[in-house]
Amino acid sequence: MNQSQQPKRKYTAEFKADVLRLVANGEPIMAVARKMGISDSLIHAWRKTNDKGEKKTDQSLQQEVDSLRKQLRQTEMEREILKKAVAIFSRQT
Repeated sequence: MNQSQQPKRKYTAEFKADVLRLVANGEPIMAVARKMGISDSLIHAWRKTNDKGEKKTDQSLQQEVDSLRKQLRQTEMEREILKKAVAIFSRQT
């Protein structure tokens, strides 16, 4: 039976996530492919697809970073006001 006649295997999202996690943790792609019984080209394809999905989350992460920076500036300003108030009230006694 040659390769073109073999049925395509379907992999669960959990299996793909486990494979990608192993690769992300520093294991070589070839070693993961052998261990999991899949081809290295399949892992590369899953990584590419996963990277495209992460670009969307990168945008939302950037929005969160911007929001947190704004909050930080506000909090720093409030802290400076409180420091000045403490200095003023401690001089009056």
